[in-house]
Amino acid sequence: MKKTALKFNSNWIACGLLLGAFVVSAIRFWMVSRDLGEGEARGEIIRVAHWQLEPGFREALQWAIDEYNALPRVKAAGVVVEQTAIAERFYNQFMNVHLISGTAPDIAVKKQSELISGNALASFYAPLGTYVEKPNPYNAMEWQIADLPVKLAKFLSEAPWRDTFFDGLEGGFEEYLSDYYAIPICTWGGLRMIYNLSILEDVKSFALEQASLQIQPEWLQTIWRSESNEDGYLPEDDAIEWLENDQIPQTLGQLILYCSAVNALAIYEGVDYLVPIAGSSYIANDVIRLYYDEFMSGIWHELSLEQGKKLSAIEVLAGFDEGVWNFETPMVREYFSFVSVMSAFYPQGFLGLDREQAQRRFVLGQAAILSTGGWDATSIYQGIQGRSDPNNRFEIAIAPEPMPVEAERWAEILTMRASEADAKGGVPFAINKQSPNFDWCVDFLMFISSHRINEGFAARAGWLPVISGAQPPESVRGFLPTTEGLPKTFSLNLVSGNIPSSIRNTWNAQTKLLATGDVEYEEMQEDIVDVLNDPRIGVRRAWISTMLDLQDKSRANQRSMSVDRLNAILGSDEAADRERSNTYLNLIEDEGVHVQRWWQEMYPEQTYPTY
Repeated sequence: MKKTALKFNSNWIACGLLLGAFVVSAIRFWMVSRDLGEGEARGEIIRVAHWQLEPGFREALQWAIDEYNALPRVKAAGVVVEQTAIAERFYNQFMNVHLISGTAPDIAVKKQSELISGNALASFYAPLGTYVEKPNPYNAMEWQIADLPVKLAKFLSEAPWRDTFFDGLEGGFEEYLSDYYAIPICTWGGLRMIYNLSILEDVKSFALEQASLQIQPEWLQTIWRSESNEDGYLPEDDAIEWLENDQIPQTLGQLILYCSAVNALAIYEGVDYLVPIAGSSYIANDVIRLYYDEFMSGIWHELSLEQGKKLSAIEVLAGFDEGVWNFETPMVREYFSFVSVMSAFYPQGFLGLDREQAQRRFVLGQAAILSTGGWDATSIYQGIQGRSDPNNRFEIAIAPEPMPVEAERWAEILTMRASEADAKGGVPFAINKQSPNFDWCVDFLMFISSHRINEGFAARAGWLPVISGAQPPESVRGFLPTTEGLPKTFSLNLVSGNIPSSIRNTWNAQTKLLATGDVEYEEMQEDIVDVLNDPRIGVRRAWISTMLDLQDKSRANQRSMSVDRLNAILGSDEAADRERSNTYLNLIEDEGVHVQRWWQEMYPEQTYPTY
């Protein structure tokens, strides 16, 4: 008699997981529903969503929320503000789903996604232009910090709300819609290099010892720049003088010497984990990117088709078509030579590492340098000071990327650091158009962007404040934007969002492959040039998309003008001012007529391309 053996069906595992997920979701739904019911019983709830999970930010935001919730008029109205922090990788998806379904939080950080790009933003978020033209009531004298300078106190109490932001509220302005759609509560500042001073001391001592040998090691000999070694980075005498002091690298040549010495020390002592730079796929960790604008700004005057306007994406790409630049142009070739040099100082497989892994490597003393922004400063300080063994803690120094000086390699190309004067407010909070509590949302945003609260928020978060006159915490002063230098709009920028994605993605992918040593320069050049010359996805397509973007922008501006005209007739002075500004914008943008003129001047025998 045959026995039938019971076979295990693996599909039951999937069914079990699905059932478990359903049960968890049902429990979670019940808990949220219960909380909502309790919230409604105690009054109106204003929900604030964001994706800033860095240490200090949520605590600082909660302090500001508690201060607001404690106001007598807020308590009397039964209004309660609550925050919801969502991981960055899920944030866009979360907001897209809830904006479409009408269940989005009342206030949310306006992180870009396809759903809310361009004019579509106005479908989901409320314009704030009418409100930002009036003074912020929470900047009135009775709300201010004691003993503020008289001139600052008077300005804060009387100036329009938008003018109290250090950037004039540019961080909340939407050019496509000619209106303000968000209120930033901090600023990013500039990217900086952070040095482990303990490693610095050991490495400089080692490098000085190696330099004093009768026969110097080969790695050191290649560093010295001389008539017989034009590919060197700095003169030997200048290098020795720097090695004998306790300064961090002050020039680019010193930086390359330092990174080379870290690599040499790691090999000499058999310390495999030690690297010069804690690189990763996170763009703020990329020291090479800090120098991009400086390298690529040498021919801006030749690229510009209309002096007096900032360099546009189409001017950069048209310059390639016209032969103004190519991959044999000295600044381009030297930039990629720099890429190859600096990428040797990153960890192996750095493109597979993320932001947290780079920070962890630096905090554990396994990297000499970390490049990042002020938003990571608190994490780094806490990580270093939180190490269990006090002997493993170390001091750090924060500085901008060093530039080459005379007699160093690239000194003739890198003549000026790029300015950070274009810095804008960050973490822009926008108001959900469907929120039933719009007035309270505006009131809360006024409160958190008042001088006193914004300074207190910044102090607790360890971030830079966004309001004029607010004092930044000492720990992040080094990240304050520098306002002198070369405008970034002069750069031959092929990585900006205005460059067609086909070109931008190819450029990014190929330059990364060059950095990792997976392609040679000639192979990279060939692949990028093929895309630039392709009429479907290259420069010709950029002409088409540029015209469509300008036409969309002009038409959106004209719609805003119509609304402002009506409001001006009804007696709004602010609307009349906006109408005048939008009229000026409409005249200079002219639905892309100036771009058509550029085309006719360059290709007089050809009609403007279309799809």
